[in-house]
Formats: sequence, C-alpha cells, structure tokens
Amino acid sequence: MKVKGRKKKSIKSIIAFLLFLAFAVINVYPLVFSIFCSLKGNLEIFSSFTALPKHFLYENYITAWKVGNIGKYFLNTIILAAGTLFVSGFFGAMAAYILARFTFKFKTGIYLYFITGLMIPIQAVLIPLSYIFGKTGMTNNYYMLIMLYSAFCFPMTVLIMTGFMNNIPTELEEAMIIDGATIRQVFLKMILKLSLPGMISISVFNFIQVWNNLLFPLIFISDKTKGTISMGLLAFFGEYSTNYSASMAGICLTTIPVIIIYVLFQDKIENGLMSGAVKG
Repeated sequence: MKVKGRKKKSIKSIIAFLLFLAFAVINVYPLVFSIFCSLKGNLEIFSSFTALPKHFLYENYITAWKVGNIGKYFLNTIILAAGTLFVSGFFGAMAAYILARFTFKFKTGIYLYFITGLMIPIQAVLIPLSYIFGKTGMTNNYYMLIMLYSAFCFPMTVLIMTGFMNNIPTELEEAMIIDGATIRQVFLKMILKLSLPGMISISVFNFIQVWNNLLFPLIFISDKTKGTISMGLLAFFGEYSTNYSASMAGICLTTIPVIIIYVLFQDKIENGLMSGAVKG
C-alpha cells in the first residue's frame, strides 16, 4: 500500500512538474523570440524566425536607441513612474492606515469605494478625460499625467497595503503613543518602515503599469520631446514599411529593465503580497 501511495505521489509530482515547465516555456518564449529576432535582419526574421541568428547584428540595438529615441523616452518614463510611485504609494499608505486602524462610520463603504476602482478599465474613461484635458489645456503636462496614473494605481495600493497593515501588531503603536508620539509620528516613523515589503511589492506592480501604458501618453502627449518609452516603439512602424529587427531590439531594451527590477525584488514582492493577502 505504501509503495502504491508513493508511486501515485511521484506520478502527481511529475505531472505537476511538466505542467509548470510547459507554463514557464510559454511565458519565456516571447522574450527569447524577441532577443533572437533583435539580432537578425528583416529578411532573416521571415525566412527562419524560429532559428538562431546566422550573423549577430548588434547594430540593431544602436538603430533602436537612435531611431526610437530610447534614451530620452527612457528618462521621461522614469520621471513619470517615480512621481506616480510616490503619490500612489504615500497617499495610498495613508488611506490604508486609516482603514486598517480606525473605526468610523461608512468605513466599509469607503474601502469598497476604493476597491471598485479595480473594475474600471482605462478605456472607459478615455473619451471624457480627453475632452476635459483638451478643454482645459492640460495636455503635455507631466503633473496631470502623474495624477492620472496615480488614480488608477490607487485602488490596488489601498487593497494590498490595508491587508498588510492589518498584520502589524497594534502593541507597537500603543507603546509609541504611550511614550508621547502622535499619530503622524507613528505613521511616518514606524508604520511606513514596517510596511516596506508591502510598499515594494505594490510599487513594482505600479511601475510596470506605468512603464507599459501607451494609451495615456499617446492621447495626452503630443510633444515628441515628452514622449514615453512605449511611444518610442511606434517609431519603427511606418505607413509603408516596418523595421522589425530594430523594433525587436527596442522591445528588448524596454523589457529587460522591468525583468531586472522584478528579479532584484522578487523575495520582497512575494512576502509583501502574501502578508497583504492574509487580511483585508
């Protein structure tokens, strides 16, 4: 009986391993495909797109950097992402702390109001937002774009941070208050530091959302000098021709930084999400 039980477990383990391996291959393949194509010419991509490059054309990356203006757009996107992470992270943490620690009327309704924002797609607000921005002359404005990004990052931030702060022992706050600390001091000097894993987790997700967003900058930014990294990739797709090899190089240049950030903060992201999912 024990032998049969072990065989069943081993078979289940093998099946689970094969399923996870297939899932990993499916997810990794687009990146590997992009890297291979970024080192080929246009003709070679269509003649043998699954094969390794016959000659490694590293100049595709130089072309992508110059034609797509990757350097300038990279800096612009970093500015937008940094502003969004600060606004959504700091004010989202403040809202989460109030929802996690204080009891007041309509608390549940306010929490649900924040979470409802997760169900609103960006496409649903493009027309009214474009009308408002056009009438008020707020296009090509990084400050308004940061506020817009932050508004869509705010619901997830409140959701994760509220669950995370619910797991912080209240005894620590009570000890600080007994020693004479105010609520503001407790939040700034203790809660934010203890919530760092959760902040890192949600910041990485918000960063990816800003980094990959094309609709907002495409609609609200007409000045090419203020374009974002996603707009830079459009430079390779012309009306009559497309430079696929350079576009693949540009995709690699814009994708690899996000992967590096995720790998560096992988442990903190997982710990923050697990802690924030326990209570909410």
